[in-house]
Amino acid sequence: MNTEKAAYFDSQVDSEWASREYSDDELQRIDRMLRLAQWTPDMRILEPGCGTGRLTEILGDRCGNTGFILAADISEHMTRAARARLGRRRNVKVECEALENLPLVDEEFDLVVCHQVFPHFEDKEKALGILSTVLKPLGKLVLFHFMSSSEINDMHRKTDPSVMADSLPERETMRLMIHAAGFTIDLLEDDERGYLLIATRGRSTE
Repeated sequence: MNTEKAAYFDSQVDSEWASREYSDDELQRIDRMLRLAQWTPDMRILEPGCGTGRLTEILGDRCGNTGFILAADISEHMTRAARARLGRRRNVKVECEALENLPLVDEEFDLVVCHQVFPHFEDKEKALGILSTVLKPLGKLVLFHFMSSSEINDMHRKTDPSVMADSLPERETMRLMIHAAGFTIDLLEDDERGYLLIATRGRSTE
């Protein structure tokens, strides 16, 4: 775990970007993302980089008794806020841990949602390999941001030194990384509406 990065996100727990409620427009984008990812209430979902649990709360409310969300974040303050937000929901578990250190089981999840976190993975190829391994065959991977890659990368360059180099790869680089990890890209949007990549594990049309 990158302790400097964790400390930075600890300091951001009460910031507007981390704690405010989603706008109506953002909620509509989340609804669209879940629909395109073919989400169903009985899914087992992994959410690395859950932050203060804003998206986790939505997933927890929509999952039925047979659904489950494992959410994780490297920030102790963020995960504490997430647990407070989520209350006693039985279908959600929050861990303060890096993805690489989570005790995950192969082919355990139907869906992985990386919301505003993928740039922050220290080793993106390794992270994608882990996410591929823990997804069931034909499981879905989602990388989702409210901003385009150029906006995200520019913002990070102007932020704290611990995240200054954190960026979304260029489209072709991302495509190669995704395919190398055993995914097929179903959708890749990167424009003024934000960034949305949806990929399926183990299916290929090539």
